[in-house]
Amino acid sequence: MRGANLAKLIVAVAVGAALAYVFDPVRGRRRRAELKDRGRATVRREVRAVERQGRYGKGRAEGVIHKLRHPRPHVPDDDTTLVDKIRSEVLGHVDGPHLTIDVNDRVVTLRGEVPDEHRAQQVEHDVRATPGVIDVVNLLHQPGTPAPNKADALGAENP
Repeated sequence: MRGANLAKLIVAVAVGAALAYVFDPVRGRRRRAELKDRGRATVRREVRAVERQGRYGKGRAEGVIHKLRHPRPHVPDDDTTLVDKIRSEVLGHVDGPHLTIDVNDRVVTLRGEVPDEHRAQQVEHDVRATPGVIDVVNLLHQPGTPAPNKADALGAENP
């Protein structure tokens, strides 16, 4: 019983201190205005967050509906459009230096440096999965190593 009374006393003291803080004759009006402003700002932030989540959910649902209506992927009409599609959909998320992409009759040639062999294989795999790509020539290499198409020429220079 004694612990319950102590808890009630602590709550009563806290409520009394809060009321004295808010209804202070000198600064109470300013404090009440600040509490009101902070409360409204919190409500605005939460409303915006809910609206943002709603827009995100709506976009996701529209994407699912689009995929259901158009089950086959769009195949680009020409090589230039295919390059743009690869740059935006596949290489848009690749970190590091710029990679060069050439397309000739839907055969993609990748050139440039990547941090490791795994990344080179992943980029090649992703490009191969792009609709409209017939084949991929992977000339990606790690920093400090020659490109695969240059290794033979460099080896011939140093007999």
